[in-house]
Order: sequence, then structure tokens, then C-alpha cells
Amino acid sequence: MAAKFLSLYDQSRERDLLKHGRYYVAAGVIWATAMLLGMAVFGINWGIDFAGGMEMQIKLEQQTEPQRIRAALDRLGFEKHQVQQYGADADNEWLVRVERVAAVTPDQLKAIEAALATALGSATKVDFDPRLGDRFHLTAAIGDSGADVVALQNALQEQQKKIAESIVTVPEVTLRKTRAPDGSLTTEGAVMRDEPYQGKVVYTVMLQGVADRVAKGLTAEIGTLEVRRVDFVDATVAEELKTDGVIALILSLALILIYVAVRFDMFFAPGAVIALLHDPLGALAVYVIGRMEFDLPSVAALLTTVGYSISHTIVIYDRVRATMPAAPPGGLDHATVRKVVNKAVNDTINRTLNTTLTLLFTSGAIWLLGHGSLRAFAACMTVGCAIGAYSSAFMAPTFYLWLRERFYKAPTESQRGITREDRARGVV
Repeated sequence: MAAKFLSLYDQSRERDLLKHGRYYVAAGVIWATAMLLGMAVFGINWGIDFAGGMEMQIKLEQQTEPQRIRAALDRLGFEKHQVQQYGADADNEWLVRVERVAAVTPDQLKAIEAALATALGSATKVDFDPRLGDRFHLTAAIGDSGADVVALQNALQEQQKKIAESIVTVPEVTLRKTRAPDGSLTTEGAVMRDEPYQGKVVYTVMLQGVADRVAKGLTAEIGTLEVRRVDFVDATVAEELKTDGVIALILSLALILIYVAVRFDMFFAPGAVIALLHDPLGALAVYVIGRMEFDLPSVAALLTTVGYSISHTIVIYDRVRATMPAAPPGGLDHATVRKVVNKAVNDTINRTLNTTLTLLFTSGAIWLLGHGSLRAFAACMTVGCAIGAYSSAFMAPTFYLWLRERFYKAPTESQRGITREDRARGVV
């Protein structure tokens, strides 16, 4: 007895699924354009990977839940943060990522500038970039010591000392402390200098940064902890990650265009790429409308969306090629080609629905129950793959028909030769 399978789409009666193809394409283009405009107007809620931030590995003395750590970070004023367990449960170690915030307020920065001007002279210039957060650069004049190298070094050391003493006079501003060989904490190394040049010297001043603030705040909120490691993603690295993510997406689309053109023909390729461009743009709704954080896992989600979409498209295109009748010398008329393409979509629609729904059940559950970057990843996968199924089944075939109708010219008998399809049918 033959097994019966659940079929979501009744294929016993063929329907004209491409009847309103131009409306499907128009709807997709409008949606993608709206996401582009939304991104331009409202921007993307960049995550720590692309906005810069700090990652800290900590070990807690007492067992705790990630929700408690997240709540503590919220109370400390870090709106963007990620908390992830590190290692086995018994280790009780966690990775805490937070956005990098400026170590000083604008009022504190003015007070620092005034204190340094008093100590070193009005020509002193402070260069502070809030994206770097816990450091600033200081340009100061150095007196002429002639050829006396020892006098110059003494003057520089005295200037360093004045800088450190001036900064700590500002309330709630602390220089970065490091642990000395004897185990004590010291601010040595918090003020570093470059070599003097043309009577000026540039100093880099390291302030007590985000890591110290997080460690002290979590200790007060949760209990004793040990900081195992601290890493920073500065603004330059964050910009490089953005660029690399865009390049990865563009390269994937370009290679897919070449692959489809080689495997099928140039009338198939543009439709596939138009659909693929539409899918990641449509999935941006998660970040433009939902305001979820866009981080490195989000790039992976967009690339996965592209992979699922091209898989659906290739199945439909392969069905079209397999069922396309042999072309007479004058070529197939458009009505015949359209009928073949519509039948290919009908034949594969159940496969598209089943594979898409199987994915959506899983990604949708993670979207509802997950947290942090995992939730954003699942949301992007859910929206992107649903849109990808739509574009593969309706937009790509419609665009192929449009291109073929307007630009296809049947080859003459001398140009035709023996095609790959002819060889597959046994023609020699």
C-alpha cells in the first residue's frame, strides 16, 4: 500500500501562479526600497561588533543566572550588552560584552582641559574621541633643553607627573591602574608619551575604563568575581568589520550570478540575483523596524538567507530546464515558455513550502525564546527565509519570463548547433 503524505498544496489542479507576476515583483521592490529608506532615515542599531565595545571574561564565586547579569548591566547604564556562558556550568564563567562608552562626561572633559592648561600652559591641546572611550591624546609644549639629553628626559618625566597629578584632581576621574610585580596597584603606565618633535610631545592618557566600571558594578550587584580577560573592539576595527561584512555579501551575490549564468543561461541569472538582492534587504526589517542589534551573527544570518533562497530558485530553474520542450527552428513562443515555467513552480511549490516551514518552526521558536544576538539571528533567519521563498517562487520566474520575452532571439539553423539539452535527449 502506498504511503500517503501530507500535501499543503494540491497539485492535482494546476493553477496560474504567475498570473499576477508583475504585482509580486512590484510588492517585493517596494518592500526592499522601504527598508533601504528606513535604513537611511532611522539607521541600523549596530551591535558591539560594529559599534565598538569591550569583552570581559569573568568567573563568579556563586552560581547565577544570565538574566541577573543582564539586569545588573541594565542598572549600570549599558543599554547594549551580551551575556554568554563560557565553558562548563561548573566553571561558572561568563563572557560579558558591553558597548564602549566614554570614560568621562563633557563637563569632566572641560575640567580636565582646564586643569592641564593651568599645569602645562594654555597651548596644551586635548584630543578626545568618545568612540575610544577610556583614553585621550594630549599635545603639550616642551621647553628647549638644547643638546642635553638628560635634561630633556627629566623635563618629560616632570611633565608626565604634572599630567597625572592634574587629572586626578577632577572629581570621579581616575587613571587606569595596573598590578605591579609586588601585587600592588599603580597608575604607572597610565600616561604614555611619544618622542618629542619640533618642541612638542604627544601623550596618551589611559583612564579607568569600562572594564573596571563593569567589574565593580557586577561585584556590588552579584558578588565577588575574578576578571580573567579583557579585550576591546575599537572604532577602527568595528569599521573594518562593517566593510568586510558588506564585501562578503557582495561577493556571494556576484559568484551566484556567475554560477547561475554558467549552469543555465543569462536569462535565468538576473532574475536569481534580483531575488537574492531583495531577500537580505527585506530581512533588514528585523533591524530597521524591530530595532534589533546588527552584529556578526546577523551577517551570517543574511548569508544563510541568501543560501536558502538560491536553493529554492535553483530547484525551480532546474525543473524549467528539464521540462522545456525542444525548440523548433523558429524558437519556442512565449506562451509555451510561460506555461512550462508556471508548471515548474506548481510542481515545486510543495517542496518550497515544506522546507521553508521546517526552518521557520525552528527559527521562530528560537526567536520567541532566545536572548541577545541569538534572538536577532533567529529573527533574521525567520523573516529572510520566508521572504526568500516568496522571491524564489514568484519574483525570479516572473523576471526570467520578462527578460526572455523582450530580449530573446531564436538562433538560426546555422547558429543553433547541438545544445546541452539536445545531448541530454540523445541527439548527436
